[in-house]
Amino acid sequence: MAKKKTRKNIPLPILILICAVLLFAMYLSLSTLALAIWGDSVMGTVDSYQAGLDDTDAGQNRSRTVSKGYWFVVNGKEYRGHVMYSSDEAWPSLDEGETRSERIRYLAIFPYVNKPAMLCEFDEMGEVAIIYHILAPIGYLLLLLLVIRTAGGGKKKKTAARKPAAPQIIEARSDTDMFCSNCGNKLPEGAAFCSDCGAKTQASAPGVCTVCGATLPEGAEFCIGCGTAANPATSKPMEPNHAATPAPPQSRAGLVGFSDRYNCPEILAAAQKNKKSSIGCMWILVFVPLMGFPVAGLLMNDFPFGESLVIGVGIALVMLVVNLLALRKTKQPMWEGVVVNKYSKEKSEHRGGEDDNWRTYTEYTTIINTDAGKKKTIVEKDSGRHMYDYLSVGDRVRFHPRFGTYEKYDKSKDRIIYCNVCSMMNPIQNDRCKRCNNLLFK
Repeated sequence: MAKKKTRKNIPLPILILICAVLLFAMYLSLSTLALAIWGDSVMGTVDSYQAGLDDTDAGQNRSRTVSKGYWFVVNGKEYRGHVMYSSDEAWPSLDEGETRSERIRYLAIFPYVNKPAMLCEFDEMGEVAIIYHILAPIGYLLLLLLVIRTAGGGKKKKTAARKPAAPQIIEARSDTDMFCSNCGNKLPEGAAFCSDCGAKTQASAPGVCTVCGATLPEGAEFCIGCGTAANPATSKPMEPNHAATPAPPQSRAGLVGFSDRYNCPEILAAAQKNKKSSIGCMWILVFVPLMGFPVAGLLMNDFPFGESLVIGVGIALVMLVVNLLALRKTKQPMWEGVVVNKYSKEKSEHRGGEDDNWRTYTEYTTIINTDAGKKKTIVEKDSGRHMYDYLSVGDRVRFHPRFGTYEKYDKSKDRIIYCNVCSMMNPIQNDRCKRCNNLLFK
């Protein structure tokens, strides 16, 4: 008998240790970059120093492990620090009471974050070290998320495995009892089909239709219930050839009222997919400037690296804040309101470059008063005036934060309907969106 494979989960102490190591590694790189960009310098005192030779054949700055302890004074207060790093540095060891001066770099707002200046200045680190400190926190963060997700998935599976199985009820069969040959369900006497799985139970019984189970009159060639031939050799009855008639138009009564489809599993799955896509785009927009500008600073002589790093970090932070605010809106509660006003206004904007490079456009504004007494506005430009044309003053609407779209209460007089998942315009007769194939909110 084959042995059942068991899934081994990460023990909690090991998981905590892994997360702590990854967080500390992220801190080392991030603190180095922060000290290089925003740090101040001061002369400090090295009071302990050890340099052990590890490998004479190691690469550059890898032959020795240096351990250094120091202290420095900022605003009349003493701060201490200790570092270990790989280097070719071979200073003489310090005797008891002996000290050496060295420049220390620290954060003015939090001097407890500090390092020797030689470890956190761009001119001293070199290009390879700078790129490493930029990319390393990203890699550590992804690895940390992977570890947490793996541990979380293991716990869920473990919990599901511990769920007790439903008790099985075993019935004793007798020659007079009737059971389904497909699923074993006990059937009442004379049943033609299984009530549990729908399988035929009297296919060979005389006088019984093999399709619907109806009793056949004596001599009948076709079932009076479903029209199936009683004898397989008998040909099927000819169906009258009726002219194709158009399907009756959809009732407009069902188009009044808000749809409850927003909470069905299919729509919830689409919302979750949209959320994952938004998070993926957010990280791309954050990482591209964070990595692109520093690399450009290394490759372009007329673009100082320090300036490129500051610009890249600044843009990345702005994009992070913007995307986090956008994701936060998707978690806001759903609200309803009434359209109270609509208006348009001609505006102009400068496109940059020459002074006369101006563009004139039309801005369309739709104002909604919510049931909570708040004022919401929909602002659109030029040909993108979809909600301005779709909604009328007096219309009652519902806002779906998962998709950032609006649903009209009374759709009975409309010829179109917008998909709340992808915003595609569809004919009102459609039940699914012709672009994303998701259910329309009807």
